[in-house]
Amino acid sequence: MPIISTDMEVKKLKKIFVENITKRIFTYWYGTEWDFNGTTQKPHEGNIACGYFVTTTLRDMGVPINRVKMAQCASEEMITSLASRKNVHRFSNVPLNKFEKKMNELGDGLYIIGLDNHTGFILISGTGNYFIHASGWFPYKVVRDVVGESSILSNSKYRVVGKISDDEDFLKNWVKGSE
Repeated sequence: MPIISTDMEVKKLKKIFVENITKRIFTYWYGTEWDFNGTTQKPHEGNIACGYFVTTTLRDMGVPINRVKMAQCASEEMITSLASRKNVHRFSNVPLNKFEKKMNELGDGLYIIGLDNHTGFILISGTGNYFIHASGWFPYKVVRDVVGESSILSNSKYRVVGKISDDEDFLKNWVKGSE
């Protein structure tokens, strides 16, 4: 018997996943110091690099992943290993305002984003669009930036996003991993 059998169940799981990771996981990490070699597993204890921020928060949500291996691979590889092909989108040399418009068209949800030299999450929601990441630029901490105001997003020539919150296989793995 399938774990997820209807669109209604996918929507319900999406809501549960997004609410829990944004309200119960990310909030504890805000302000944690960034370091290129940071591998802490506890918010505000030590430092965290961008890839480790992504994989640690996913692991803490119950997603079955190899935290270290995935944190050290290229962000596009991380994204394509977590999201189905139909939920992965690539943008080259697209101005930030057009990128944000396209993200709005892709719809509300949580995405993992890979940039030229960085990774994090994009949250698209009715209350705003946010880039949540361990920033290797000022203020050198885990932050939640407004997408349209992010110089990091603006300066990246290449962006790849994987919409994990709508990905049925991702959600199935999450449910199985957190049982």
